Amino acid sequence: MKERVEEAVRTVRGRCAGTPAVGLVLGSGWGSIAERRRTATIIPYAEIPGFPRCSVEGHAGDLVIDTAWGPLTAILQGRAHRYEGWSLEEVTFPVRVLAAWGVKSLVITNASGGLQGVEPGEVVLIADHLNLMGDNPLIGIGASEQRFVEMVDAYDPGLLQLAEEVARKNGLFLKRVTLVAVTGPTYETLAEAQMLRVLGAQVVCMSTVPEVIVARSLGLRVLGLSLVTNMAGRPGPGGKTHEAVVAMGLQQAPLMERLLRDIISRL
Repeated sequence: MKERVEEAVRTVRGRCAGTPAVGLVLGSGWGSIAERRRTATIIPYAEIPGFPRCSVEGHAGDLVIDTAWGPLTAILQGRAHRYEGWSLEEVTFPVRVLAAWGVKSLVITNASGGLQGVEPGEVVLIADHLNLMGDNPLIGIGASEQRFVEMVDAYDPGLLQLAEEVARKNGLFLKRVTLVAVTGPTYETLAEAQMLRVLGAQVVCMSTVPEVIVARSLGLRVLGLSLVTNMAGRPGPGGKTHEAVVAMGLQQAPLMERLLRDIISRL
């Protein structure tokens, strides 16, 4: 693993001068934000050894390196998912590369289904999570001191406060929520959604938690933002589609970009 990470870091360093302090993962619905980076350095994942390929609409599969928001930021435009057939070791490999490259703070985003207390179109702050993916990316990897990771306050309290301050200055209120991660790719049944509500989750996704676990094992500060795109377990006209998730992201892109810009400019 160490050799694979070092090889990937050598590749990105060869394409970009400087060391990014901030990493940004753009999940489903968020990818269009990176397309506005006209002066950025763009490296396709296919050109970085060990990076998994993205096969889901809205996940371009590019590493975008930019200073448009102040600090040099390494943007992962899209992610690989467990449901695409990748192992969690492969899913989280890009986070390991960012950490080895020098990133200290990771802002991670996703699209989620609402369970309770939220509505479609809302951007919410991830304050805690439940891992129901049936696996953990630290199993079998790394030294023992990297396995037993403290996950209380996995989402950095200082960064949560910063995001709330930024939101207030933009006239917004960001709710703090508990996220539950499941494997997918199917959406939840009525019974599954009810179970997740009983467990205390407000939103559900098919990603994010493995990356957060690895980020914390490597000492990164983590901030999580989620765009609620639908209500889980609630029937609707035409049912739920990934296309609708992407469309909601495009609709809310100006808001999401403004929040990310103002947060990252202060990191």
